[in-house]
Amino acid sequence: MRPTAVMRREFLRRAAVAAAAAAVPSALPRARADAEDARRAAPAREGAKRVFAAAFTHETNTFHPVKTTRYNYARSEPGHFDLAAWRDAGLVVVPGIAAWPAGGGAIEEKACREAMDKVAESLRAALPVDAVFLRLHGAMFAEGIGPAESVLVEELRAIVGPQIPIACTFDLHGNIPARLARAGDILVGYKTAPHTDAAQTAEQAGRILLETLRGAARPVAYILPIPMILQGEKAMTTCEPFRSLVEEARRIEREGVPGHAARILAATLFVGCAWTDSFDTGMSVMITADGSRAAARAAAVHLARRIWDARRRFDYGCEAAELEAGVARALAAPEPTVLLTDSGDNVTASTPGDLPIVLRHLVERKADRALVSGIHDPASIERCAAAGEGASVRLAIGAFTETRFGPPFDVEAKVVRLVNRPRAAVIAIGGVTAVLGPAFFGGKRDYEPFGLDPTAFKIVVTKCGYAYPGHAAITPRHIMLLTPGAGDMRIERLEYVRRRKPLFPFEPETTFDPEAQ
Repeated sequence: MRPTAVMRREFLRRAAVAAAAAAVPSALPRARADAEDARRAAPAREGAKRVFAAAFTHETNTFHPVKTTRYNYARSEPGHFDLAAWRDAGLVVVPGIAAWPAGGGAIEEKACREAMDKVAESLRAALPVDAVFLRLHGAMFAEGIGPAESVLVEELRAIVGPQIPIACTFDLHGNIPARLARAGDILVGYKTAPHTDAAQTAEQAGRILLETLRGAARPVAYILPIPMILQGEKAMTTCEPFRSLVEEARRIEREGVPGHAARILAATLFVGCAWTDSFDTGMSVMITADGSRAAARAAAVHLARRIWDARRRFDYGCEAAELEAGVARALAAPEPTVLLTDSGDNVTASTPGDLPIVLRHLVERKADRALVSGIHDPASIERCAAAGEGASVRLAIGAFTETRFGPPFDVEAKVVRLVNRPRAAVIAIGGVTAVLGPAFFGGKRDYEPFGLDPTAFKIVVTKCGYAYPGHAAITPRHIMLLTPGAGDMRIERLEYVRRRKPLFPFEPETTFDPEAQ
């Protein structure tokens, strides 16, 4: 399986390519034509089961200052559904539309409705099908629609009818409404954070779907929401209590639940996305059982009770500090390199990625051998390009989208290097080097296009929350900076207007009896 950072980089690359070509004058006719092409391209093997496959994903950050007004589109790549479980199984994969929002903020209803219609139209054009396989995230939120991924599953169910199995995969940071279990049959989510099991999750869902098509399984889903909002960085599978909770979910999959003979085909613990302000935001348990809703519910109740009992034990799964204290610790650390993550502007939580707060602090305290990677700032990149490598240029760095947390950083910088693919500039300000360009750096290899070796620096800053597996090649020491922004870890500072009440920890005396739900 490829590392998470590589997969994310490939996804962002595809998104950029699709965005450049996304200005389709008439979306629905194009969707229909794409689906017809896909249908003709799928080999017509006699007796083969036809599986419609599509993707509809987003981790919506409703605290992002700018609403999302359009989607990127592509035909779902067959390689995304090249599952080992399906090889030599006599299945024909009919790719539908892949759609994902071109922005991080709350999605406007019109754009979301158009995207959902395109996916639905590609399904209609693919009919007849024997199954539907969807790659979702679980935290998409659109105005006037709400949990758009779940709504899409309901609409696709209406198209195919009650007998066609629908399988869905999710990120564990999804905000999942209970009603989704009425539309989806096979519901499987990641178990790891940081995510290292995307491929395994798809394979698990694919195996269950194949069993279903062969008549060896009758999947039944059950979802139990928990009245609790939790930052993802407090539910990492590298530390307690979430590690043991996930192991319990794995045990349930192996052994089932007492008093029920039915197999538990999949058990997912959803952390939720705290930066999506919606009624469904929060933790939940999602179970797929073989033929027994009672068994699915019993497993969900058992796991939900375990989570609720541990609610006061969740804490950051990494070293965390306010900006000034975190930088001071890093500079004084015995390790040759320390990773600092700018969590308030965490682009993996769909923030703008353009806040210069950490860069400004490092420059003002005259830090040496510090690398800030990266800051999304196309205007400053163009100024650097006009000045040329080796030139000094006056820049107003960042804060052009996210303007609520201070002005741009007005500073004289030296242009160290210009990069065309991706479009970026490496600059130096005293002893601080910065990459203006891609805002996500998930590992050492991500620095190669910029001619940088992160291990040559004392401090390396990147815009995420928890460290990714690829960061271990840079340094064993990671400090998460509790910085402001649309991804602020201090969620009590955020102005929720849609969340349900009561919710722990906002209402500390919230009560919850899973059996009574």
